[in-house]
Amino acid sequence: MTAAPSFAGPGERVVAVVAHPDDAELLCYGTLRRAQAAGASVTIVVVTHGANGIDLADAAAGRRLDEAERAREVRSAWEGTGIDMAFLGLTDGALVADRGLISAVERELSRLACTVLITHSPRAANDHQDHLAVAAATANAATRLSTCHTVLHGEPHAPRTEFRPTVLVDITDVLDDKVLALKAHQSQAGRWYLDEDYTRHRAAQAAWRLRPLAAADGRVYESFETSLLTLTFAPRGEDRP
Repeated sequence: MTAAPSFAGPGERVVAVVAHPDDAELLCYGTLRRAQAAGASVTIVVVTHGANGIDLADAAAGRRLDEAERAREVRSAWEGTGIDMAFLGLTDGALVADRGLISAVERELSRLACTVLITHSPRAANDHQDHLAVAAATANAATRLSTCHTVLHGEPHAPRTEFRPTVLVDITDVLDDKVLALKAHQSQAGRWYLDEDYTRHRAAQAAWRLRPLAAADGRVYESFETSLLTLTFAPRGEDRP
């Protein structure tokens, strides 16, 4: 496996705060796996239960999801990885970045002593309303967390957004695992953004956009914007205690 992200080594506490039960797999599956392999503590916080995650036709036909069903899919997607998860159980579809949501997220970040935060992009105006609410609430909460030194916003799957990545994480070695993890979300089967071809295309697209030589060599990435990125450097030999 190639070198891990410098922001996610031993002692780091990486937390992904996402709106829906499949969002962490979409945004940052490979990044979380890489962070854990580097020795970081990794936790996924899923804000909603996702029970409203059915299309209008299915809803009109009377199809319903059990509130626990999609949490089971999340656990299946990450089975065997050792990555922790927490479920806040809020209702999907109507999240608002108000005091209640901000406080709920802040409690989790404080409890986990988050150092590296991953969440949705706040700039994708045509993205799902829950994604935008979680992005705003989480960025707000992070400003009051003294431990948090890096905030990354993952690439939305909504088309025609203003997303402009500046951070890439090489996920070449875990891309196949990401594809399998997304397949665990059987309640969402048929959605284009969970499709294997799309997953592989998006990972390659990030490389061609910013690292074409690496792309030509077959490397693939997850991409992020950042609203906070703290770079640290190893001390010189004479500075070490």
